[in-house]
Amino acid sequence: MLGDRHRLRAWAVAALLALVIFFGRARHASAQDLEPPRPRQGYYVSLDLYGASTLAHENGAWLGPWVGAGGGGRVGQLVTRRFGLGLAFEYAAAWGDGQKSSAIGLGVEASFAVAGNLAVRGGVGIGILRLHDPNDPFESSTRGVTGSWFAAGLSYDLFIKRKRLSGGLALTPSVQLRAVPGDSTYGFYTMVGVEVTYWTGLPRNQLDLPPSEAWQKK
Repeated sequence: MLGDRHRLRAWAVAALLALVIFFGRARHASAQDLEPPRPRQGYYVSLDLYGASTLAHENGAWLGPWVGAGGGGRVGQLVTRRFGLGLAFEYAAAWGDGQKSSAIGLGVEASFAVAGNLAVRGGVGIGILRLHDPNDPFESSTRGVTGSWFAAGLSYDLFIKRKRLSGGLALTPSVQLRAVPGDSTYGFYTMVGVEVTYWTGLPRNQLDLPPSEAWQKK
């Protein structure tokens, strides 16, 4: 029952924040809030590749850190000049002590640009940290923890190909920390790697441009 309450609470928060993503765009797109052109603008989509490490606490003992690799994807948009919201999915696997751990996260992610293209991130959603010992024939198929997923991290968009005014393609180094809380079992995993991020940019009618630029065709 307690695990069910964790999942229901996480889904409720994720659903609420997802609504903010879609309805928050109205303010961002207002014609009276013109933005100076920058590469980090508009909608974004990314594919991610990480080195990963997991650390689990099970029945009073720590397992790990175990190391491995992971990947994922993100999609979202900037709601204001600095604040962004999106959806994130990720998977990681790690090995150690003759065992394997696998982590899955799905949730809503917020970001805030603290300086230029450097952003802090935070998120909430549903997480799974699965533990498996191939040498234990009596192991439970549900060993591990399923419940809330909490995310924090840092990223920096290094643009390698820019659009003329707004948006572009970036390599995004990032460091991410995840927590999957539970009762007898809980865990953490970290991911360090690079994301390939595409920013759509803003249309000209939402950019603060001189008249000579504003009426030019792309």
